[in-house]
Amino acid sequence: MMRTALFCVTLVLLLTTAGCLQATDDAAATLAVTDDTGVQAVLSTPVARVVSLAPSETEVVCALGMDALLVGKTDYCNYPPKIEGAQSVGGPKTLNVEKIIGLQPDLVLATTVTDTTKIEGIRAMGIPVLIFRLESLEDIHRNIETVGTVLDCPDAAAALVGRMQEREANVSAARHPAEPAAVLYVLWDDPLYVAGNNTLQDDLIRRAGGVNIMADAEGYVVASDEAVLTRAPDVIIASTSHTAGTAPIKDRLLARSVFADVPAFRNGHIVTIDADLANRPGPRMVDTLELFAACINA
Repeated sequence: MMRTALFCVTLVLLLTTAGCLQATDDAAATLAVTDDTGVQAVLSTPVARVVSLAPSETEVVCALGMDALLVGKTDYCNYPPKIEGAQSVGGPKTLNVEKIIGLQPDLVLATTVTDTTKIEGIRAMGIPVLIFRLESLEDIHRNIETVGTVLDCPDAAAALVGRMQEREANVSAARHPAEPAAVLYVLWDDPLYVAGNNTLQDDLIRRAGGVNIMADAEGYVVASDEAVLTRAPDVIIASTSHTAGTAPIKDRLLARSVFADVPAFRNGHIVTIDADLANRPGPRMVDTLELFAACINA
């Protein structure tokens, strides 16, 4: 009696690569992917059920045309509207691990801001989790390409990244003032929470032709009034607030007389960008880059 041959195909991929998946009639293919935290996830393919624990990951999945695979999302996943059918599993600090497990996902997508304790609880149940560190546009490109690989749509991912890179190149090639504008990006005003080095906004400021006045600080930091006065930004970009019932951050900044002599205040170069666009490291970040360039080079 002849034995049926069993074939198991394992593709080991780094985050910077993309490949094709193949499966036989006798056994499902598997895919091993090492994420940005150095943890390897082994997926059974094809992936049919995805839970996203970050709005950026939800946007990536949808931008690749794979929204039908989304069975779970966070409370803050509000774009695009067509993902309303996916069940909410909570917010960044209130993720419901039991609900996530109950959705029986083949894959969970997360970022380095996701609660690590909750992620370990998910992994303990044998569910693969991929975590992405998103601090630059290149990180976002890699994120898109990796998701495109694991969801078996690498061509769509390559096309999306290509469109983004073309627009990014146009911003870089644009004529900028000889003297770069000094820029401050504000996430919140009380305390004054700003973007330093190794943040998405720092990357956008540099690409748009500006100089981040807080580039000597690592990550997101609280800046003193003295730091703002001394470093004298020419342009201040502030995100909108997600807190209902509060005045816009721009208005609250303008009410602080201590900053009256700062160039951005004197010249009226304080602009506001929608918080989802400004702070969400997904495919729409290239829109944000173009907005930053318009603000900085006005």
